[in-house]
Amino acid sequence: MERVLDPDGISSGACLEGFAPAGSLSRRLQGSLSVSGLDAMDAAEAAEVLEELARLTAWAQAQQARVLHRMEQLISRDVEKTLKKPDPAMAMSLTAAEAGAVLHLPHMTAMRLVSESEALCGRYSETLAGLSRGSFSYRHAQAIIDQADSVPEDKQQGFQSELLQLAEGRTCAQFMRSARRLRERQWPETMIERHRAALERRRVGFDPLPDGMGQLTAFVAAEKGQAIISRLTSVARGQQDGGDPRTLDQLRADILASLLLGSEAGSSPQSRDLPQTAAEIMVLIPADTLFGADDQPAELNGYGPISSEAARRLARQALHWTGLVQDPGTGEILAVGRRRKVPAGLKRWLQARDGTCRFPGCSVGTPRTEIDHTVPWAEGGETEHGNLANLCRKHHKYKSLGFWSAKQPVPGVLEWQSSFGLTYRVNPVLNYSQRTEPDAAAEPDPAAGPRARAG
Repeated sequence: MERVLDPDGISSGACLEGFAPAGSLSRRLQGSLSVSGLDAMDAAEAAEVLEELARLTAWAQAQQARVLHRMEQLISRDVEKTLKKPDPAMAMSLTAAEAGAVLHLPHMTAMRLVSESEALCGRYSETLAGLSRGSFSYRHAQAIIDQADSVPEDKQQGFQSELLQLAEGRTCAQFMRSARRLRERQWPETMIERHRAALERRRVGFDPLPDGMGQLTAFVAAEKGQAIISRLTSVARGQQDGGDPRTLDQLRADILASLLLGSEAGSSPQSRDLPQTAAEIMVLIPADTLFGADDQPAELNGYGPISSEAARRLARQALHWTGLVQDPGTGEILAVGRRRKVPAGLKRWLQARDGTCRFPGCSVGTPRTEIDHTVPWAEGGETEHGNLANLCRKHHKYKSLGFWSAKQPVPGVLEWQSSFGLTYRVNPVLNYSQRTEPDAAAEPDPAAGPRARAG
């Protein structure tokens, strides 16, 4: 659906009143819908239309689940034919790759969407019917799946029916609270099993944020999380009592960073007994920026542009430097011909250029990827930047097994063809020859035909 919003976003003429796809509708989609008389609506009519649009959204998401399930069935056949045996996990992963590329979703988000679609079209068909009628939102349907999946299998259908009675007329938060209470009352013994399963998924993550910041998250047992925040708060309050002008939030963040990195800045006495450790990060700093001749941004691998001030601060703290010899016109590392092993300097440059796995929508950072020869080395592929790209193990496997294929029509630009025959173009994080941010203006390759998509 095409939308054109004015700066305030409130004018009735700010968006198209009828459904207007960018191209022609698929022959599998029929009918038309529009919002009429928007400027003449009174409050009651606006509320009525808003409710109807919510039901329409729920109906569309139910149909999306059905289409995704059909896509998974088709891919399952291809997987069984290729591998000579069924492999449901591979089929689900490949379906998520295809759906993620079509919908521009991260792989794990697409995986959950495919998994939920399978559940709705299978064991939770009653929930799918309610969603299709617009009785509740997709978030309610997700909650029903999550809650019912955690009870004994032979009780899931009956529990689903109980949950459906609770879902209508409640916000998702209200419904989830009621659903949890109902589940814990009927199956209290499952709490131990679910906690153990959740504990197995403990992890730490980092999400880049604007303005040179990022969010560090930890998925840990509740009691440990509470103990950590209580300890940070206690130490922070102690420093405030000693005259530190920083806010409580600032102190907690600074103390946590100093504890983990073993630094003195913003640290508390308790943190100084920790062993000193050095973490490796990669920063691409132009020489003029490094020496203060200009303030062009540097590139923090896995994050993106950082200020010249932050780059110079990191440079002062660096314990080790790796120099890269680059083409002065493009910044590209020179090729190394038929040498199969990728030299360390070229490997680091590729990490900076790619930033993440180069599969459509994948955000796995280059510290956890493998460098792949786009044209295999055994088939004459050169070890040079125009034939190399970082791929995570999963997407490297897709390529190796032949479910997806790739080529580099332009050095650094990967053009993928999916198992459905769709084509996606993925630009690098850094494009030295253009000196631009290519992802912001990624366009489908005209030569790839009308089914090409920008990745």
